[in-house]
Amino acid sequence: MKNMFDYMEKAPSLCEQIIKEKDKRIGNLVEYFVEKERRRIVIVASGSSYNIAMSAKWYLQELLNLEVKVVWPLTYTMYDNSYDNQSFIICMSQSGKSTNTIEAVKKAKELKHDVCVLTTNKNAPIKEYCEHVYEYGSGSDDYYVAKGFPCSNVFLMIFAVEVASRLNKWKEAQKKKEISKIEVEIAKLDNTRIQAKKFYEENKKSFLNCRRMMLVGIGSSYGVALEGALKLNEMIGSATNAYEMEEFVHGPTYEIRKDHAIIFIDNNSQCHERMKQLFTACKGLTDHVFMISNAKDYNDQKVLYIDGNSDYNLNVINSIVPFQTFSECICSELDLLSYNLTNYDFEQKIKTKA
Repeated sequence: MKNMFDYMEKAPSLCEQIIKEKDKRIGNLVEYFVEKERRRIVIVASGSSYNIAMSAKWYLQELLNLEVKVVWPLTYTMYDNSYDNQSFIICMSQSGKSTNTIEAVKKAKELKHDVCVLTTNKNAPIKEYCEHVYEYGSGSDDYYVAKGFPCSNVFLMIFAVEVASRLNKWKEAQKKKEISKIEVEIAKLDNTRIQAKKFYEENKKSFLNCRRMMLVGIGSSYGVALEGALKLNEMIGSATNAYEMEEFVHGPTYEIRKDHAIIFIDNNSQCHERMKQLFTACKGLTDHVFMISNAKDYNDQKVLYIDGNSDYNLNVINSIVPFQTFSECICSELDLLSYNLTNYDFEQKIKTKA
């Protein structure tokens, strides 16, 4: 079976293809969205799709100047579904087979919500329940969602750009300028992977021997922390959790022991100084404290510097790469079978995929 790097290497060209084919891939979705005035977007998703939505939501919210909510499928189906007809429901499913997301689509139709589906395979079973189905463009063979995370973020960002352009009557030059910022992030994917591999080798002992990992982010980088923790959970079975930056100091820090590793994700937002403060303070609790950042004012060997964008909400395209890299490197180093098969029986009993 291919490893995660095989899929990661394909991500840049696929992201570029999404932009080149944006009229074909995203045009009809944009038309559907602008049919009426919208007050909010509700993204219904679980697993990696949820993490993708949490990474992209702040860019969508800022560019479109409307509320963006992210809700788990069962929560939407059973509880959180009281929305007016100016709300736009986006149901995300990488495979298009997730039964919980299919149930959410059915609930949206029952409530007469405007709903669409984003997936890697528009011919998946979910198409039977919704006439508005759109492909991200990452391909349906993405076992690790290694292509899917950057590709679907790019898809959602380009969607936001196209809608903002229509609603705000942008001149073509302004739209091109915004798209070029996304292209800058895509162009850095390969180099980020190379730098992340080097960083792993330099800190391999910490990553291999730690008993627990704690990932900390804020805003869009919290979505990256969620996905990073999920990858580490799935691939190496490590005890890994993601925390919002300030919530991290309200309890979780009391758990930290000398054999725990903490990884902060600083996208150089308005929370940059607070993130630096926490990074420094946590060194008194464990020696395994790391930072992934595009801010240039760190001078520390435990910081993996990623050349970032001036718009910090776009950096999620790149900042997931280190966690994909660490997961694959640890998995390979320890000769682990990714997606631990001890959970096979459990997954058969608690089925969420069609």
